[in-house]
This record gives sequence, structure tokens and C-alpha cells, in this order.
Amino acid sequence: MDTRDSIRYWAGALGAAALVVAIVVVVVMVRTPTPKAKTPPTQAAARPQAAWKPQAAVKPQTAVKPQAASKPEPAEQALTAAERKTSEELWVEQKKLDTDSARVMAATSDGRRRVTEMIAKQLNVPEKLVTDLRGRKIGYGEIAASLALSQQLMKRDQVTRQQALDKVLGARKSGKGWAVLARGFGLKLGDVLSDVRKTDKQVAKLVTLKASR
Repeated sequence: MDTRDSIRYWAGALGAAALVVAIVVVVVMVRTPTPKAKTPPTQAAARPQAAWKPQAAVKPQTAVKPQAASKPEPAEQALTAAERKTSEELWVEQKKLDTDSARVMAATSDGRRRVTEMIAKQLNVPEKLVTDLRGRKIGYGEIAASLALSQQLMKRDQVTRQQALDKVLGARKSGKGWAVLARGFGLKLGDVLSDVRKTDKQVAKLVTLKASR
């Protein structure tokens, strides 16, 4: 066998052997079952639940103590006979001052100015204050009494005239009579009566002077 034939012979043999080996390997792979992948557990093992603990017993609420009944405010003491008498006399003097003021204004063209001037002079207040109060539809008798009482309050409490007057007028507006008002403020109603009476006498003189001319 020459060299060429020898090479061809062995090449064919090797090729046939390689083919056989390849076939065997394929057969073995086909017949061998593919290992199944392990399926992971679908759910994690359930953890054991914690043991149930009984809840603490709810403490009963402390009973609410009923509030003590509020003590009724002491009723205002009844006016004394002297207080009632002074209050009545003051009311009479107020009306007299209103009447005399109206007579002065009817008797002369400048009567309003004269009355305002006289009241301001007697009670030591600016004329404008009297005019302003009259503009609020307050009678001259009421004006005189309010100014007289506010004078006492102003001196005692060291407040302005307007502050004292506002307190007096506010109390009157609430419906308090002069006796109750004076007692509440701790003032002397007798002094108010005296001031209003003196003022009325001076206003009444204006009528007399006019008639004598």
C-alpha cells in the first residue's frame, strides 16, 4: 500500500470512529432524563402567631363630683326712708329746673344761651359740655343732676370729668334711680340735691329779671 493510500485509509477510519462516537453521545444525551429544577416553596413557612395576651382591665372613670351650687348674689338692700325722701326731692327739683329753663327760653331770644351759661357757671363746667348734653335730648334738670354727681366721682376717683360723666350716664341709661346710683358709687345724694336746687334758683332769677325790665 503506497503512502497516499495509507493516509486515505487512516483518515477514513478516524472519520468513521469520530462519527460513531458522536452518534453514541447523542443517543446517550437523548435517553438521559433532564433533571427537574427544584421548585422553591410557594409560601414561606407561616410564622407561629404570638400568644394572645389579655388586655388590661379598663379602669372605671372617677365619678364627677357635682359642682357646688353657686351662692345667690345678695339682693340690694331696700332704700332707707331718708334715701327715698332725698330721691323724691331731687326729682322735684329736676322738674322745676326744666320748667324754669323753658320759661327763660320762651321769654327771650337768647334764653337757651342764658340757661346754658347759668348751668355751666353753677356746676363749674364748660358751656359746650352743657350744649352737647342738651343735644343728646337730655333735660336740663337731668343734666344738672348728672354733672353734680359726676363732680363728686371725679374728685374721689381722680378721673377725668368725661370718664366720671360717662359712668353716671351709663348707670342712668340702665334704669338706675338716683338713690340706687349714688349708693352704688358711694356718693352723697344730698349734695347733688343741693347743687341742683341752687342751679334752679339762679335760672329762675333769669325769668324774674326779664319780667322786671
